[in-house]
Amino acid sequence: MAAAIILPLAAIFVPLLGLSTAQSAVLVGIMVAGGPEVLCILAVVLLGKDTFNYFAHLAKTAVRRAVIEVPASRTRYYVGLAIMLVSWLPAYLYAYLPGAFPGGDTRIYILAAMDLAFVASVFLMGAEFWEKARRIFIYEGKV
Repeated sequence: MAAAIILPLAAIFVPLLGLSTAQSAVLVGIMVAGGPEVLCILAVVLLGKDTFNYFAHLAKTAVRRAVIEVPASRTRYYVGLAIMLVSWLPAYLYAYLPGAFPGGDTRIYILAAMDLAFVASVFLMGAEFWEKARRIFIYEGKV
């Protein structure tokens, strides 16, 4: 079960193995999309459904307590917001000024770090952000 969690995170290091682009793409695809599911099924077979559900519940509860149930402080919220806004910067700079930045593998690392920073910022802002995002899509009819 732990391998199913670690496997997608280990996909970050695949480009460092020196494989061809096609081999790297297949390996990352297996590590992110197929491998964790197969390992979870194997965990259910080896641990039993009840034990698997118990550990899955413990993991989900820990994440929920750390991210959702603990209110984000003002500082934590604004740091997350700043990270979110700054994380978009490399994408725009690469789109409009591609010659001013490194290309090749370095570009992929920078853009991957940008994506990870964006995801981390959403979790950093906590439930307050999700409530604000939810309220965008609710029509209240008042000004």
